[in-house]
Amino acid sequence: MLTQEMVADVPSDPGVYFFRGVTGTILYIGKAKCLRKRVRSYLHKVKKRPSKIKRLIRWTTDVRYQVCRSEQEALFLESRLIQEHQPSYNTAMKYGRQSWYIRIDIGEAFPRLERVSETQPDGARYFGPLSSRRWTDEAIDVLQRIFPVRTCEGEIVPTPGFRACFEYDLKRCNAPCAALITSKRYKGTITDVVNLLDGEYEKVQESLVAKRDRASEALRFERAAAFHKQLQRIQKIFTFLDVHRRYAHDGTDG
Repeated sequence: MLTQEMVADVPSDPGVYFFRGVTGTILYIGKAKCLRKRVRSYLHKVKKRPSKIKRLIRWTTDVRYQVCRSEQEALFLESRLIQEHQPSYNTAMKYGRQSWYIRIDIGEAFPRLERVSETQPDGARYFGPLSSRRWTDEAIDVLQRIFPVRTCEGEIVPTPGFRACFEYDLKRCNAPCAALITSKRYKGTITDVVNLLDGEYEKVQESLVAKRDRASEALRFERAAAFHKQLQRIQKIFTFLDVHRRYAHDGTDG
């Protein structure tokens, strides 16, 4: 049963927590802006909790956690680990709640980031489920700040001289509508987004380093600086692959 002693050393950092059963099986995975506050909250007002949570508390014999650098990193790590381990209580407590996904139709000439509530067998890539609509929008916002790709609806027909929307002015989209980026270059950016969501952090890093170096060699220093800024943002926000590997390989608590 979950006890005060199990959560005594949980830090106040953002991160992901794991409730495990007597055999070591992961029963539940959650994320938190403050691990200490969130994990300890399970010990408060237990009698008023829904029956599923009461059972989770009863069957938990071990609590582990992984500290993350940001709440956004915890969001992506939680999603990846839930997909991998399929904890029984994540499934049970999701009943009656909406699930949300990031959809990318990689078959389009200029794919967009889209929030959807269910997956379809349409050949698109779906990433999730994420824990709420707000968090899905936050995830898309974070991705778009790093990779300037579109979120607008409709088919894109590149038209030179077309007036790009405000997202272009905010440097959150490379304006394929105004023919300011080729389909090949745009899809290269989408590949980086997909690799990042797949946890292929090293591939994304190597891709951006190569693009930065090529731009520098061609004396395109403004473009090289943009790639370098992308690298810095990724290194600051997205280290969830390294975090995942540390947990999966050695089961450390952070």
